[in-house]
Amino acid sequence: MGLNFLVFGNHPRLALAEFLAFEPKADILANPNKACVVNSTAWRDKTLMGQLGGTVKLGEVIRESDKSGVEPDEIAKMMVDGHPAGSLEFGWTVFGGDNKQKKYFEKFPIKIKKTLKEMGWKVRWVTGQGGEPLSPAAVAKCHLTEKPNADLCLIIEKEKIYLGRTTQVQNADAWSLRDYGRPYRDDANGMLPPKLARIMVNLARVPKGATVLDPFCGSGTVLMEAALATAAGKIIGSDIDAKQIKDTQGNLEWLAKEKVINSDDKVRFQVFTADVKQIGKHLSAGSIDAIITEGWLGPALRGRETAQEIKKNAEQISQLWSDALKALRPILKDNARIVAVFPSFKLGSQIIRTDDKLNFESLGYQLEELPANIRMEDLYYERTGQHLRRNIRLLRAG
Repeated sequence: MGLNFLVFGNHPRLALAEFLAFEPKADILANPNKACVVNSTAWRDKTLMGQLGGTVKLGEVIRESDKSGVEPDEIAKMMVDGHPAGSLEFGWTVFGGDNKQKKYFEKFPIKIKKTLKEMGWKVRWVTGQGGEPLSPAAVAKCHLTEKPNADLCLIIEKEKIYLGRTTQVQNADAWSLRDYGRPYRDDANGMLPPKLARIMVNLARVPKGATVLDPFCGSGTVLMEAALATAAGKIIGSDIDAKQIKDTQGNLEWLAKEKVINSDDKVRFQVFTADVKQIGKHLSAGSIDAIITEGWLGPALRGRETAQEIKKNAEQISQLWSDALKALRPILKDNARIVAVFPSFKLGSQIIRTDDKLNFESLGYQLEELPANIRMEDLYYERTGQHLRRNIRLLRAG
């Protein structure tokens, strides 16, 4: 098979880890910030785009060369090969490279447009807002995945050049529906974003027929994404707050009503109210294959907290996790995977963590091995202006 590429969202290292969890045999040939060139015998672009939460575009590499082997007129001819002259639109984004390389290649769209006009084409070059890369929404709106239109992505790794043509983009409407369109939301307590929930589900590598648990299920985001992205046989959610369980049930019913999942899928769900420290009273020993969860993140932050307040919050969260991991271990199968969020807090230039004092081995867990080009420190999610960072930890029972 030929080479392919992915373009990541705001957390490229986390998105790369997600892709490698889903396609562990893929070879990474280039990986400048926010883009990646891969060789994967299992590549299925439409399936991948529907599965991944951290990837916003993907497609095929149509040309691999050094810098001197890519010329604007050649690219123009490749774009329209086999098509009679007419109208087309195209986008152009450069990933990687030094300033000199970027300046050189940023002139290409004007030259490509000129060549196409000389060939008899009516051409429009679609650009991103404020010089930003062309968004997936813009690619979809302008139908740039439909030939002869094109969304071209040039990926530079040192002196190696990969020219990609986008074939799939993330469905922004579907993600927005499951985030803002669901009937029950709890913004005050800090909701887990559906894209992050999906990334965590993929990192868990849930086997077919497995039993998945979210012991801090909130309004059911992880359960929703697990239903869409896995062939788990049973998807269980529990929470100490009865209102959250009611909200979860409402959201799961809504998911079936909107036909996002089949009504038959509802039999996979089981939700109940429980303190995580007492969860062994509700679930059998050795019954859980995977835990995917975000626990309590602490009180909502105003940005004016003192160091003492932040450290107290971190200690409380750390103790909650220590108690939770002790209680959860008996219901887990040996080698069960755990993908969990452990928050950290920004205090000036200092980062206050909640997992650094936890001795996972003494609690019955080991840190999961990661691909060679991914570090545990790469696995985090944060939003600009927020004082909290979500660190994702991959554990294995045993």
